[in-house]
Amino acid sequence: MINYMKYTFNKFLIFITSLYFITGCSNDNNNISSGIHKTDLIKIEDAILHSNADFVNLVNSIRGSVGASGPGSKVVWSRKNDYSLGLFVSANHVYGINLWSSLNEEYIDIASINNGLFSGSKIPQVDGSPILTSELIASFGLYHPNIPSGATNSTILPENDFYIGVVDNQRVVDNGFAIYPELVQTHTPLQIFDPTSRTLSVSTWASPISNEIVVAIGYPQDKTAYPNGAVSTGKVYSDEEAQNIIQSLNQINDVEGDIPYNPHAEFLANFHAISGMSGGGVFNAEGQLLGIMVRATELNGKPVTRVIRMSYIVDKLNNFYDTLSVTDKNKLRPFISGELN
Repeated sequence: MINYMKYTFNKFLIFITSLYFITGCSNDNNNISSGIHKTDLIKIEDAILHSNADFVNLVNSIRGSVGASGPGSKVVWSRKNDYSLGLFVSANHVYGINLWSSLNEEYIDIASINNGLFSGSKIPQVDGSPILTSELIASFGLYHPNIPSGATNSTILPENDFYIGVVDNQRVVDNGFAIYPELVQTHTPLQIFDPTSRTLSVSTWASPISNEIVVAIGYPQDKTAYPNGAVSTGKVYSDEEAQNIIQSLNQINDVEGDIPYNPHAEFLANFHAISGMSGGGVFNAEGQLLGIMVRATELNGKPVTRVIRMSYIVDKLNNFYDTLSVTDKNKLRPFISGELN
């Protein structure tokens, strides 16, 4: 079944390539932002009504775990923890690096410290409706890597530009005013639209393969064109291709050319992404999370998007966990237990 899905999905990609869904240009070379032709992205509503059933099944298997996070996006990577809550990953520049209590690598004991937010935090409806409502869901910051002291939200390097958080079942209707949740609620498993139990699978994430087809989902800030999120498709560049792309960008004085390619922490792909999709998920044809979008530009009229690898994020989390005292491990473990090595 998996091989068949890959075959039919590749046929679908050839089809949409002819419709220019994965060609065109992006004019921005900073954190993922505006400038590409709107026809390069597919509305969530259109994607789930497409005639290709395998593509629809793939999108449905992943879209329920990708949500909005303030000005950007987040993706629930796993519910495999002691509480079956949503363990998510997003970009540090989406959260706002100055909001952390420390720039040093740290975890927050969210069972006793309330850093929860409702503001701008949304996920799709549990019943699978593609319409994003005004309902907000509680979001808690759990862990972030070291953030260099000179970094800003626009200059932070991909290797430092991620954080891990938790969403629980506390929900409120957005009334335009600041609303804050109670301490993280651990008594009820997170309810999300996850028809294939992707976030509970044995392998919730994977490493990218050169030239494989990927699907990206996020929530553009252009709510008029994409009120309920957008889908983009493309292929993964090899490390050699990525190195050459960064070198070429450097030669034309593109900002991304000044940021060395780090194959351990990131990969590049040629799908389109626009402002608001930072922190959104990039998935393979089996629905496994490969990483999150953080930066984008274009070269010779083709998109270049930088994606932080999930393998890197998981390694950073596990290595940090290993340095903790027994007491601190006991505080952090229940929220990440299913994704520890």
